[in-house]
Amino acid sequence: MSKASDCGVLQLLTGLGLARIKTKPDYRRFSGQVHAIWPETFEAELVLEGIQAPHLAWTMLFRTLVRGLRGNPLHPRPLDQDSPELAETVLTFVKLHLRIQKHLPDLVLWPEQGLDADQLIGDGGWCDLCGQCCCHAGTVPHPPQGIDYPPFFYHALAGETLYPQPFCPFLFQAMGQPAFFCGIHPVKPIACSRFDKTDCERGSQGRGCITNDS
Repeated sequence: MSKASDCGVLQLLTGLGLARIKTKPDYRRFSGQVHAIWPETFEAELVLEGIQAPHLAWTMLFRTLVRGLRGNPLHPRPLDQDSPELAETVLTFVKLHLRIQKHLPDLVLWPEQGLDADQLIGDGGWCDLCGQCCCHAGTVPHPPQGIDYPPFFYHALAGETLYPQPFCPFLFQAMGQPAFFCGIHPVKPIACSRFDKTDCERGSQGRGCITNDS
């Protein structure tokens, strides 16, 4: 990467994170910043494709990489300063999301234009879809009986594709408000399906989460 990638990543994430709260950001608005950070045309085009992706959780990338949110206090702290390494982390996360999105229709179908937050109901009504329980370093990737994920899903779920990962790459963002949901919810790993209200209440106090920001 060129020296241009040494600056501007946090500014880009802030702009995208705030814009994504309501709807998909207008990728044209961020094109100049993207090309300055990733001078290679192929890389810049991938990031711009990620900006247009209907489910990529840019607001959570902003919260974790810019604001320092951690769902698990034991999780290695993500990068929180401008650097080529941070730019590479964002690029890797975008690549992974786009790859997941490509293989997702074999398991789950979500609206191509994005999922409206009003259509989401947290498990049993107790989940407020904050997404903070998914800010972890990886999980045990055992699928429900009768389900077999694409091979790379297992590595992604285990946190082996990006270290330290800011949050689970299967955490998607809804439209209309900063609400988050599991991209493979109907077939999510057994360990994730066992997470319940008690687990949420037990962990929320010590997570160090930011709940009053955008």
